[in-house]
Amino acid sequence: MNVALIEIYPNKKLDKKKAIDAHLRNAIIISEYLNCDLLCIEQDFIKALDKSYDVLILGYASHYAPFQLIKKLQEKNPNARKIVLSNEYNIASSIGGFKPYTIIANYEKLSSSKSVIKQHFLNLNLLLAKTPNKIINKKYDCIYFGTFRVNRSIYFKEYLKDNIYLSTSPKNFKKFKHIGCSPKYIDKLNWETNKETLNLFKYQLYIEDTHTHTNFNNLANRYYEAGFCNNVVFFDNNCRLTIEKSELNYYKEQVEFYIVNNYKELQEKIKECNKDFGKHLAIQKSWRMSEQLNRNNMLKELKNIIYNEQK
Repeated sequence: MNVALIEIYPNKKLDKKKAIDAHLRNAIIISEYLNCDLLCIEQDFIKALDKSYDVLILGYASHYAPFQLIKKLQEKNPNARKIVLSNEYNIASSIGGFKPYTIIANYEKLSSSKSVIKQHFLNLNLLLAKTPNKIINKKYDCIYFGTFRVNRSIYFKEYLKDNIYLSTSPKNFKKFKHIGCSPKYIDKLNWETNKETLNLFKYQLYIEDTHTHTNFNNLANRYYEAGFCNNVVFFDNNCRLTIEKSELNYYKEQVEFYIVNNYKELQEKIKECNKDFGKHLAIQKSWRMSEQLNRNNMLKELKNIIYNEQK
């Protein structure tokens, strides 16, 4: 069975080792696990037109997409089963004509789209979970990283100030500043294996969209990235549903210590944990004992959906 995974990348060349965006890193992992074709740059799509596919997977789409080539790919494979991967409740990638499709989502809420013929709920964010790096000298305390999201503005304003580092694209700096944030701004993190910028930080702040407070979405990529970069994670108090419905529920009594309500509490917790960072890192590592088993089971289920499910 021939499978193609569509993951739009705007540049002419792709260095997989230096991939930054989580959705692209996810796609690389999936393509290697399935041993399928990964279509990222324009040349990939041109080559794909000489092949036939049984399944077309759409991992990500943007205005950079080579739409005409993707249209030709679909026309050349009219009977191919279509699958959409969706990590975010408000983002289900779409390209003209890519329907009907099965959706594999990282969240419980069912899609209302008439184009969806079946929906599966999988913890796709486990894709980024891996064996922890060797612990290096951690130069900095706490970081939050990611793009600007309107539905997190209330938490950005509360936490992103003074001693907290914020890593985001420079084009987003003004968006954070506009709502009153005053953190230590840094550029996007590097994700090259064993050279990840995140290794330099002791702590990571975990906040989420207001929507997710009442609609379960599996733990975000950042939680698993914290795992292999040896971060201790602090959770905003509003993330309790995520904690209770995720694998963290088993450890919720311990997790309670790492829940904060505001910037002041966060700073107090950092000060306390700095007295014995190793102890707190060990506690959170114990929460991850089944992480690789969960990841392997998720990958097997993903493969089964892609290869064995009928239209």
